[in-house]
Amino acid sequence: MSMTYQPGDVEPISGSYVHTEVEGVNHRIYFEENGPEDGIPLLCQHTAGNNCQEWRHLLTDEQITEEFRVIAHDLPYHGKSVPPTTQKWWTDDYTMTAEKFTETLVNLADALELEEPIYMGSSMGGNIALELADWYPERFRALIGLECGAHSPGFYIDWLDHPEVNTTEVNAYSCWGLMAPQSPEQTKRETMYLYEQGATGVFKGDLYYYSVDHDYRDKLDQVNADECPLYIANGEYDYLTTPEDGRQTAEGVGEGATAIELAEIGHFPMSEHPELFNAYIREILADITGDRDEELPDVLEPDDVGIELHQRGPAREKPAE
Repeated sequence: MSMTYQPGDVEPISGSYVHTEVEGVNHRIYFEENGPEDGIPLLCQHTAGNNCQEWRHLLTDEQITEEFRVIAHDLPYHGKSVPPTTQKWWTDDYTMTAEKFTETLVNLADALELEEPIYMGSSMGGNIALELADWYPERFRALIGLECGAHSPGFYIDWLDHPEVNTTEVNAYSCWGLMAPQSPEQTKRETMYLYEQGATGVFKGDLYYYSVDHDYRDKLDQVNADECPLYIANGEYDYLTTPEDGRQTAEGVGEGATAIELAEIGHFPMSEHPELFNAYIREILADITGDRDEELPDVLEPDDVGIELHQRGPAREKPAE
């Protein structure tokens, strides 16, 4: 579990910068890590418009960091990864594409010399697991797509960087409704707080990839999950990429793809309810490493991982068969 710290305690997380090329441009990328240097690398990607602080509870989970070298990074233009100093980046709108996204992740893994890393990302970081499995299956031990779907249209919206809109507040509150009502308020508020830190236009630019450039509805048979295992884990209360979307995506991919519904949690599992998420993800990681005797269930419940919820939310209305 993640640790509770007292005044004077120093957390074991360390932060560094690494330089890597993206589309021929040198980028200075910030990352945080914890775990043994020879541990299995676990590369963690934040959601659209956010930064690596979303993973701080995973980075201090003693059970996970005993075996895994957990690495959480800020994409260029996010968090502490400032725009490239060699470019007049302010003359163009920031726009994320699938090719740029995958190149960033693969080149980052190469720059850090990660051998057979596990990739895990959420939301846009979950969707990109499909492109990684399609284009770079040989580079990863396994891929975990949290809140992953074949297509998630409708969120590339002009007014997300309009000068008359308080975009930091709008972005934060748009995320509130994507979290499970029974997730702890403190961690839900923290998730919103992280969204208020993003630079103008970056959230919108990420959503270009999320809602426009990413569309695998007719390409799922290209995904190489038989070569690189793919886990699609979607929260029960996520209405953008529902557990049903995850199951359909895994069925379209076929062999090597596993869909898991994460009960009682929403679109930002690692930050909105970290205790429950960390318990869930231990089960998936154990399946990847072969330390789990039984197959993963279709639905992971709090009772399955020894978590007692003090409050359960209303059941999510599911589509008719």
